[in-house]
Amino acid sequence: MRALRFVPLFAILFPVLATAADDAPKGDLAKFQGKWKTSLGPEKNITLTVEIKGSVVTASGSAPDGQTFEIKGEIKLDAAAKPFKTVDWVKFVGPDGNESPDNKGLYEFVDDDTIKICNGGPGNDRPTEFKEGENEKPSLIVLKREKN
Repeated sequence: MRALRFVPLFAILFPVLATAADDAPKGDLAKFQGKWKTSLGPEKNITLTVEIKGSVVTASGSAPDGQTFEIKGEIKLDAAAKPFKTVDWVKFVGPDGNESPDNKGLYEFVDDDTIKICNGGPGNDRPTEFKEGENEKPSLIVLKREKN
């Protein structure tokens, strides 16, 4: 009889837990989950940590002069795009509170812990190949999974 007290609780929690499992990232988005490290800038001397939870992205970093920053936005993937899979960095808000134009790019998994990304830059066209351009437009970065 005592165990029956938990039946209503289970009946409430089960649909919530099932919905949470259905909302879990799938496919390539699941592979993007977690913390990643990369270096940016012409001299690759700006360190960046990127954390992806679901479709939410938080990127924080520090410049060579010690200045730190954090930006937040969302990631959208098209794993079926040809000839390369595409990534869109959207709704990004900088430290000043202003929203940045969407940044369109390409991506490919080198292995489970490495992603190669070529971004066109905020407001620019999507690159057509994995190649860094003049003045980093487009920019080529490699994300390495941060190990705990």
